[in-house]
Amino acid sequence: MSHKITVAAAMALVALLACQRMKPSEDLLKEARQAHTRGENRAAVIQLKNLLQQEPGHAIARHMLGELHLALGDPASAEKELRRALSLGHPRKDVLPPLVRALLEQASYQGVLDELQAEPPTAAVLAWRGHAQFGLGKNEDAGQLYTEALRKDPDLVEAHLGQARLALVRGDADGAAGMVERALAAAPRNTQTLRFKGDLLRSRGQLEAAMTTYRAILTIDPNNVQAHADIAASLLQSGKPALARTQLAAARKLQPGSLVLVYAQALLEYAEGKHKTALEHAQMVLRAAPEHMPSYLLAATIELAIGATAQARTHVLRYRQGQPKEIYGIRLQALCDLRENKPQDALALVEPLLAAGSQDIDLLAIGGEAAMRAGKHELAGRWFALASSQAPESSQLLAANGLSLLSQGQDARAVDALEQAARQDGPASRAGALLVMTHLRTRNFAQAKAQVAAMEAQGDNPAVQNLKGGVFLVSGDPDAARRAFSRALKIDPGHMPALDNLVELDLMEKKLPQARKRYQAALERNRGNVPLMMSLARLEARTGNPAAAIAWLEQASKAAPDAAAPMQALAALYLRTGQAERALALAQRYQASRPAEAAAIDLVAQAAAAAGKHQLALASLQKLTALNPANAELFMRLARNQLALRQKAEALHSVRKAIAIEPQREEALALASALMIDSRAFDDARKLARLAQQRQPKAGIGYKLEADALLEDAKPQEALALYERAFGLQRSGPLMIALHRAMHAAGKLQEARQRMDAWLAQQPQDQPTRLYFASHLLQLGDHAAARHEYETILQNDPDNVLALNDLAWALLQLKDAGALRPAERAHRLAPANPAVADTLAWILVESGKPARAVPLLKKALESAPTSHDIRLHYAHALFRTGDKKGARSQCEQLLAVQGFALRSEVQSLIARM
Repeated sequence: MSHKITVAAAMALVALLACQRMKPSEDLLKEARQAHTRGENRAAVIQLKNLLQQEPGHAIARHMLGELHLALGDPASAEKELRRALSLGHPRKDVLPPLVRALLEQASYQGVLDELQAEPPTAAVLAWRGHAQFGLGKNEDAGQLYTEALRKDPDLVEAHLGQARLALVRGDADGAAGMVERALAAAPRNTQTLRFKGDLLRSRGQLEAAMTTYRAILTIDPNNVQAHADIAASLLQSGKPALARTQLAAARKLQPGSLVLVYAQALLEYAEGKHKTALEHAQMVLRAAPEHMPSYLLAATIELAIGATAQARTHVLRYRQGQPKEIYGIRLQALCDLRENKPQDALALVEPLLAAGSQDIDLLAIGGEAAMRAGKHELAGRWFALASSQAPESSQLLAANGLSLLSQGQDARAVDALEQAARQDGPASRAGALLVMTHLRTRNFAQAKAQVAAMEAQGDNPAVQNLKGGVFLVSGDPDAARRAFSRALKIDPGHMPALDNLVELDLMEKKLPQARKRYQAALERNRGNVPLMMSLARLEARTGNPAAAIAWLEQASKAAPDAAAPMQALAALYLRTGQAERALALAQRYQASRPAEAAAIDLVAQAAAAAGKHQLALASLQKLTALNPANAELFMRLARNQLALRQKAEALHSVRKAIAIEPQREEALALASALMIDSRAFDDARKLARLAQQRQPKAGIGYKLEADALLEDAKPQEALALYERAFGLQRSGPLMIALHRAMHAAGKLQEARQRMDAWLAQQPQDQPTRLYFASHLLQLGDHAAARHEYETILQNDPDNVLALNDLAWALLQLKDAGALRPAERAHRLAPANPAVADTLAWILVESGKPARAVPLLKKALESAPTSHDIRLHYAHALFRTGDKKGARSQCEQLLAVQGFALRSEVQSLIARM
C-alpha cells in the first residue's frame, strides 16, 4: 500500500514541477521575437508552438508563426496559420500581405483573386491581382493592373517586378533588367527583387553574376532556403553537381523539410540521371503543394526520359493550364504527341510559334520532325535547315535535315547532309546508318554496301554487321543477310537485334520450329536471360499460342521478380486471355514493390475492374487521379467504376472533372448528360449542352445533348428541331437513330420511316443503325419488315447473335417453320445468354417440343431470376410437359409481382390446370 502512495506522490510532484516550468505566454512570444531577430527562425517556431499549446487562440502568435513558415519556405503551413489568425480577429491589414504571398507561392492564383475580391483597389492590391492574372496566363490584364498600381504608387516594388516578368515573357530581357534596377533603386534590400535579378542573369547564362546576387540575399537573410536552392541550381547549370549537392546539404540544416529544397534535390537527381528518385521527390512536392507548376514540368520531363509518355502528358497539361504560352511546356506537350504518333497535334502546337518567328532550336527540331511525320516535307525541310544553320556543329540536326530532304524526294541533297553528319560523327555513327538506309531507299545498293564497308573498317561491331545483313536482305540476298546476322552474333552472342532478325528470316521461310529453337539455344547459353524469355513469349503470342507465351512470361517473372517489363506483359496477357483474377494477383504483387508508381497502380486498377472488383479499382483510380489530376481519361475510368457500384452522384462528379480538363471530350459530355437525365435534372443537362454548343458551335454534340434532355422531358417537337440541327452539322448513324426516335415521339411516323429508309439506302454498311431499326420494327409488330432488315444484317455479319435471335422471334410471329434454325445458331454462339435461350425454348414449345425447352428455360431463369417473361415461358413449358405442380409454382410467383402486365395470361394458365 505504501508503494502505491509513493508512486502517486511522485506523479503529483512531476505534475507540479511541470506547472512550475511553464512560462507565461508573453515571455514565450518575446523569446520567439528575439530568436527571429537573431535569424534563428526554427527556434522561434518552437517557442511559438509551445505558446500555442498553452493558448491555442493567441492571434498574434498565429500570425507570427504564419510569417515564419513563409520565411522557411512552407507556404501551405503559412496559409493555415494566417487564416487561423484572421479567424481569431487579428487585423486583416497585417495578415493580408503574407497570406497573398503564401497563396502566390503555392500557385493558387484563383485563390488570390477570390481573397482580394472585396478589397479596396490600393496599389498593393492591384499589383497582387496582377500577379494572379499573370499566373493564370492573362498577361494583358496583368499589365493593365501593374500600370494602374504604379500610377497610384510609382515606387511600388511589386508592380515593377510584375512588369519585369511581363517584359521577360515578351522576350524583352533588356527591358526586364531595366525594370528590376528601378525596383532595386526603390528598395535595395528587397529579397524578392534580388531573386528576380538573379533569375534573369541565370536565364541569360551569366551564372557567376547570378550566384553573386543570390549570395547577396543570404547576407540580408541568412536563412533564406530559396537563395540556397537557387545557388545550387546555378552550380548545377555550371556543370558542378558536387558543389550543388554541398549547397543543398547546408540548406537542409536550416530547414530539413523545405519543399523548396526537395524540388532542388529533384533537379539535382535528374541532372545526375537518377530518374526514379528525382521523380519521387517531384511527386513529394506535388502531394504537399498540388499547385506547384515547376514540379509538374519537372515530373513531365523525367517521365518523358523514362518513356512514361501518358504520365508525362498528364503533368505537362496540368502545367500548361497555368502557363499556356510558356515555350518549354509547349515543347514537352509536342514531344508527348510525337511519342504517341500524333504528329498533327504536335504540329498544331509548334507551328504558330515558328510562324511568328521563334528561333528556338529545340522547337525548330520538334517542328521539323512533326512536319515530316505529318507529310509536310517542305515545311519540315525549312525548319530543319534553320535549326542546323543555328547549330552547324550538331550532327543530329544535320541528320534530321537529311531525312527531311529525303522525304521531299531531294535524294542528292539528303545524301550530302547525311554524309556531312557522318563525317562529324564517324562512319559507324547513327548518321552513317541513316546514310545506308538512304541508299537503300533509292535502291542504290552498291553505295549502301560501300558505306557499310567503310563502317566495317572501323572495327568489328555487331550493330554494323546487323545493318549489313539488312542491306543484303533488302537487296535480295537472304543467304548473305543470314551470314551477316550470324557474324553479328559471333562478335556478341547477346546482340538481340541480330538474333531477332535471324528469327524473322526463319519465320519468312515458315520455319517456326527453327525460330523457336534459335531463341531456346540462346537461352541455354545464357540461362535466366529475361529479354530472351520475353522474345520467346512474343514469338508464341504472335504465332497463336498464348498458353506458351504465358508460360515464358511466368518464367521471366520468376527469374526477375522485381523486373517491371515481364510482370506488365504477363498481366496484360492474362487480361487479354480472360484471366482477370490472375492478372489482379500479379498486378498487386507488382504494386507492392512500387507502391507510388503510377504504372503499377494503373495495372491494379485495370485488373480489378476486369475482375469485377470495382471497389478496389476505385481505390486505385483515386490514387491515380491524385497523382495525375489533369488526366481526363482517369476520371472517366473512375466514373465507370463508380457507376458499376451504383454511385451515380459520385460518377457525375468524376465526369464533371473530366470535362473541366477536356471540355470537348464527347464521351464525357454524353455520360454527364445521361446521368443528369437519369436523375431528371433536365435543366442541368440543358445547361451542359448549351455550354458544349458555345465551345463547339460547328459540332453536333451540344445540340444532340440538349435534344436528348428535351425528348426525355416529353418535349419531342423541341427535341426534333435540335436533332435536325445536329444532323445537319454532323451526319451519323447515332444521330439518325436519335432523329428517328424524336420523329416517332412527335407522331411523324411516316416521315420517320422514310428518313430511315433513305439513310440505310445511302449507308448500307451502317449495321448498328440497321439493327436499331430492325428492333424498332419488331416492337411495332411489323415482323415482315423486321425480318428483311435482320436478313440484310446477317448477309454481312452471319454470326451476329442479336440479329439471329431477333430474326428467329420475327419468324416465329410470322408462323415460319424456319424460325428454329437462326435460334439454334444464336444459342450455339451464345449458350450462356438467357434471352437467346428463352427465344429458342419458346420456339421449341410452340413447335410441340416442350421437353427440350424445359432445361433451357430453367437454366435461363437461374441466370436471370427477375425476368418475368422467361418465368412465364417456363410455366407454359412445364404445363405442356404435364408438370402442373411446377407450372403452378411459377405462376404463383408471377401473380405476386405488383403490376405484372401479363397477369390475365397467368390466371388463364392456372385455370387450365
